[in-house]
Amino acid sequence: KKERLLKIFGGWCDNVVDLINATDEEVILRRDIYDRVPIMRWGKGRVTLLGDSVHAMQPNMGQGGCMAIEDAYQLALELEKAWNQSVETGTPMDIESPLKRYEKERRIRVALIYGMARMAAIMASTYRPYLGVGFGPLSFLTKLRIPHPGRVGGRFFIKFAMPLMLSWVLGGNSSKLEGRSPSCRLSDKASNQLQRWFEDDDALERALTGEWYLFPASSGDNYAAQPIHLIKDEQRPLTIGNRSQASTSGVSLALSSPQVSDIHACITCKDNAFYLTDMQSQYGTWITDNEGRRYRVPPNFPVRFHPSDIIEFGSDKKPFGNGIDS
Repeated sequence: KKERLLKIFGGWCDNVVDLINATDEEVILRRDIYDRVPIMRWGKGRVTLLGDSVHAMQPNMGQGGCMAIEDAYQLALELEKAWNQSVETGTPMDIESPLKRYEKERRIRVALIYGMARMAAIMASTYRPYLGVGFGPLSFLTKLRIPHPGRVGGRFFIKFAMPLMLSWVLGGNSSKLEGRSPSCRLSDKASNQLQRWFEDDDALERALTGEWYLFPASSGDNYAAQPIHLIKDEQRPLTIGNRSQASTSGVSLALSSPQVSDIHACITCKDNAFYLTDMQSQYGTWITDNEGRRYRVPPNFPVRFHPSDIIEFGSDKKPFGNGIDS
């Protein structure tokens, strides 16, 4: 099994090859993945198929279950239309016609996403970083480290075409499923922001709807034992000090420690982002980001912090970890 992996991934970067070589043979598991070529005929008479029974696909796009859900909704939508027509006209409900319409509406979209999933598998298993890899007598070209044309084309595709493709895939078949609840359709929720979120981490973070918490990263009698919920309300700041602060507009967090000043720091929310301000504390307020960079928050100047940042109130490094619970 290891020999086969090295044959497939031998042309990848050194980290991948080293990882395979360092893995024991007995812990390598092989799980074959199968798909089913989409067919043109999904049903007969009053019987039809949906989901993997008619278009099982590889998991590379994560769309197998999604396509089954879309199938089910399209089928329900067509049957509902047929039922309403039957009620309005006072005639028996026609079953076969809505089944045929369902198959027609779903067939092309499912086939395209099936093709994308299979193409993703081919790209992953035939990746070539440099020209010459796998070319036999021309393998010496690898030493020149000339980027493989497929690698260049792949980067171009990921940068320009991938956001558009994923917007169509993840957005659902919105032009056909016009009866679906807007809250269930990503294209309605995202509007034209999906491509921006792929390119702008800040915009994506601001769009998150999860709840923000401060999680105590150390235990002790002088520090809060429970997570602190950060409120997304610009009129309700969180004040941190060594004693509770009476406030009509916000909330306070008391940390009984000689390193924490009476009014040490303040956390505020603006435009769906959180900011930390040091209130001229004696021992300072510190932030360590997710790349390990630690810096002191300047007094009276709001500094934005992000999920997974560590906040220290005082110089004894008693930290709070920041996270999002969605």
